[in-house]
Order: sequence, then structure tokens, then C-alpha cells
Amino acid sequence: MMKYKWICLVSLLFVFAVIGVIWWHSMQNGVASHAESRRMLAFALSHLQGTRLAPYLSDGHIRRLAHLTEYTTLGVVLSSFSVLISRRSHKVWVLLIGISVAAIDEYIQLFSGGRTSTWHDVVLDGVGCMIGIFLVMVIRGVKRGICAILKVGTTQ
Repeated sequence: MMKYKWICLVSLLFVFAVIGVIWWHSMQNGVASHAESRRMLAFALSHLQGTRLAPYLSDGHIRRLAHLTEYTTLGVVLSSFSVLISRRSHKVWVLLIGISVAAIDEYIQLFSGGRTSTWHDVVLDGVGCMIGIFLVMVIRGVKRGICAILKVGTTQ
């Protein structure tokens, strides 16, 4: 039982860490944020040079991918935590928490010099959170399927 409590605590800390990273990125001023996007763009282009995808990558695309990545991660850790503490996936609550974090994220950007705040980003962040929720659902389904197959195999 003590081990289970530790796992729950570590999972909760992981949720707070992901939210902290998201909000830390929001607190960066526009110059620092764009510099980070340009570094990631250069990294991506160096690995995709000569492919058909390379000409279509831009700073804006990298920024949108960053939103999706951060909020997909948040959706995964929140969904996993919800399953861990209640054995159920509370999809609606996880999505509402994810969108709330996104709204606060955009609000923080209002006070970060050189940054803009848009509702489009909140929608994109919500989509990222839904992707994370879906990934946890798929992983749980695969796990249940494997467990069912193993259970049938041991009873024969």
C-alpha cells in the first residue's frame, strides 16, 4: 500500500512538473521564445535536409508543434494520474483541466514582453490534450487485450 501511495505522489509531482514547464515557457519574453523556436527549427531542418518536408517547416510550424507536444504530454500525464487514483479515465475532467492550464498559459503570455495571447492557441492546446487522452485510452486498451489473451492462454 505504501508503494502505491508513493507512485501516486510521484505521478502528481510529474503532473505539476509538466504544468510548470508549460507555464515557464509562457513567461519567456518574445525574443527568448522566438530564439528557442529558431534553434528547434534549425535542429529539425538539419535532420530533415533533402526531404520533401523540409521546405514546409517554418518558425510558426515549430511553435504549433511545441503547443501540441506540451499539451499532449499534459493529457498523457493527467489521464494516467486519473487512472492511477481512481481506476477510471476521467476524460472530461482531464480535458477541462488541460484547457484551464492553456487559458492560464495564454493569460501569462499577456504579461511576457513581446508575446501575444490567442484563443487559437487554447484550441490547439485542447487538441493536444485530447491526443494525450486518446493515447492513454489506446495504451489501456492494448494492455487489457494482452491481459485477456494471456488469461485465455493460461486457462486452456
